Amino acid sequence: MKNIINKISKPLLFGFLIITLFGCEDIIEVELNSANPIIVIEAAIAGNNSKSIIKITKSTDFYKPGVYEKISNAEISINDDEGNSVGFTEISEGIYESLDIIGKTNVEYLIEVTAEGESYNAVSTMPNKIILDSLSLEAMHPHPGEKESTGFILIIYFQDPPNTTDYCRFKLYKNGNLLGGFYIYEDRLTNGNYISYRLPLNVEGDKIELGDKLTVELLTIDAPVFEYYKTANSINASGSARGGAGSSSSTPANPVTNWSNKALGVFSAYTVSSDSISIVR
Repeated sequence: MKNIINKISKPLLFGFLIITLFGCEDIIEVELNSANPIIVIEAAIAGNNSKSIIKITKSTDFYKPGVYEKISNAEISINDDEGNSVGFTEISEGIYESLDIIGKTNVEYLIEVTAEGESYNAVSTMPNKIILDSLSLEAMHPHPGEKESTGFILIIYFQDPPNTTDYCRFKLYKNGNLLGGFYIYEDRLTNGNYISYRLPLNVEGDKIELGDKLTVELLTIDAPVFEYYKTANSINASGSARGGAGSSSSTPANPVTNWSNKALGVFSAYTVSSDSISIVR
């Protein structure tokens, strides 16, 4: 029997932290627990991908939304527990690249960044790859008073490996464009099961229409990276309950990060599997 897991979390629009990975924008719009700009370091290593991009900015001052200072002249290196080390070259303001990393599963990566006289580091271990089996679509049930619903439920099928603790993030693209939202999964209650992850579409303005091509990337991530996305989702939900950025309630904590020295952002070594489906009648 297929177990149905439905852990849908979608960021609400309040606050001002923008994060970019590998040229595709993930938008985390959370109310930061600080009025002063804080360094934000976004870095990732993908399995079997030799190209790695790192972006370094400063989070905006809460009172100056939309201002994102890019940090140049940083020194960056990544070392793994097999004795390999690579450096990064700045290819544009605040953007750094290395073409010398091929991620391997069960290898621990340590990244070290020196920027504006401060040092930061983070560690991430690349998990074993979970294979995305297939995708399917079904129509949503109409709301009361409606003759039919125009919404869809995207179902993501995969086998959760037994005897290991696994964490996933799903990235959803419509016609090649990344949609917002952090959709995450952990196997705390479903270890070793065949999973049917149900994702409602046509909500919160992400309109899905006939003829659209949907692509899903299943990212297998480690526990600290999962905690980062989980707390980012919780902060967004908390902000909504308080009435958003204009609320007079106390400011929430920042997302839990694996960076040292109070930096924001996340460093992730992950594997990825993907599949696509088109919406037809």
